[in-house]
Amino acid sequence: MRISKTVARVFGYCRANAWSLFVAAWFPCFLTTLCLAVLALILFADPEQVPTWLLSPGFAPRTWLSAIVAAPFSAMVFAFVLDRMANAPERGRVVVRRGIENVKRFAVPGMRFDLGRRILLAALLLAAVQLFCGFAVAGEHRLFVAGLLATHDLPLSPEDVASWAMVRGVFNMLVGGFILAWAYLFVGDFLWTGSFEPIGCWRALDGNRLRFLAIMFIVFAIVAILKYGLGLAVGLILIPADGASPSFLNLMLMHFGLAWPFDVLHLVLSAATVGTILGAFRPPAIASQSAR
Repeated sequence: MRISKTVARVFGYCRANAWSLFVAAWFPCFLTTLCLAVLALILFADPEQVPTWLLSPGFAPRTWLSAIVAAPFSAMVFAFVLDRMANAPERGRVVVRRGIENVKRFAVPGMRFDLGRRILLAALLLAAVQLFCGFAVAGEHRLFVAGLLATHDLPLSPEDVASWAMVRGVFNMLVGGFILAWAYLFVGDFLWTGSFEPIGCWRALDGNRLRFLAIMFIVFAIVAILKYGLGLAVGLILIPADGASPSFLNLMLMHFGLAWPFDVLHLVLSAATVGTILGAFRPPAIASQSAR
């Protein structure tokens, strides 16, 4: 598996099928953004009234409920994209038919919504991974603060915090990306074959695991650069020039307004990457047997 050719193949497939992939993904991503925005509005419009047991700094919004709310819609996007790749005989198709079950269309044309058994089980796996990562980040944050307080005199200066915060941020990005990449692959393999076989999926990539990680990190990095570059540009436009803090509503609009298109991009590219790799490395016999 060549990294550059695989990345080019994924982007070529997404470019050739951009509209159909957008139709498959936009509605679940919109529901994710809408539900998270409502959750943030309910919990954080008046932060003093939020129960502390609901809060955690490892999530966005800063509550562990966000991982549970987003997981079903992320699983839907993966199922819809993989179904598209497996069953659509059109230009840009890169894999052959596998055991993935057909997903349903919503009553309104252009909207796809399905909460079948396979999607719900995939959502449970995604939620568990997100909860683990979020609580791990929250625990690490507490250790980070405790370590700074134990080794530095108060008050802490920006110089004391900046270097350690940068190291912590890079570490979290690398470890989080590693966990998310494998979680996406195992979820995709489950949706693909109908059987949860992480060991079989791991063995199928023997000799190509580092290449797989490199490909996923490239996809994640492209989306992150686009997202935060546009976020910075929008922030410079919307944040008042006099340095006044933006209102809660403006922050909500900035955060969730930017979240939706990049959720679509992130999930579609990730699912297309997983589908391309599974199509190359999961033998048809295993897929068809697992689907039975």
